Amino acid sequence: MMNITVTNNTQFPVLLNGTVFYPGKYGTLPATPISPEESIAYKLENSNLGGGVNGGNSWMVILDNGVTWCFATGWISPVGEIDEQQAGVAESCDPEAGNRAATPKGNKIVSTATFKDKDGLDIKFIASAIPNLEFDTILFAVEAGHPI
Repeated sequence: MMNITVTNNTQFPVLLNGTVFYPGKYGTLPATPISPEESIAYKLENSNLGGGVNGGNSWMVILDNGVTWCFATGWISPVGEIDEQQAGVAESCDPEAGNRAATPKGNKIVSTATFKDKDGLDIKFIASAIPNLEFDTILFAVEAGHPI
């Protein structure tokens, strides 16, 4: 079993956009949309096929005027191997891209595009994925040009 937390530290809602498992399954489903400045938690479980939990989710940030930005998160958790858990994040609408980005240390990304926040400021998104006893994904928006 694996616990996952996704934190949305932005002004915009975030929707679950897609899921892939190889193997694994949801123990509890992610509750979306994730409202601005909120977190959700959900559980993944081993499937009947064995092999732990391995897969990914894609997420869509819904900005104003129909603009969206996608990122994908991935996780790998072999059965009974806490030391070998991996997490990753990629700029993609494809959940498989998040899984391919998974590493033992996790990673972070910065959006390649610049967006407008609700005050009209130019922003970029930062997303990180961290493998711990619980897998954490954190999404931020920072003013474009701000040191990252």
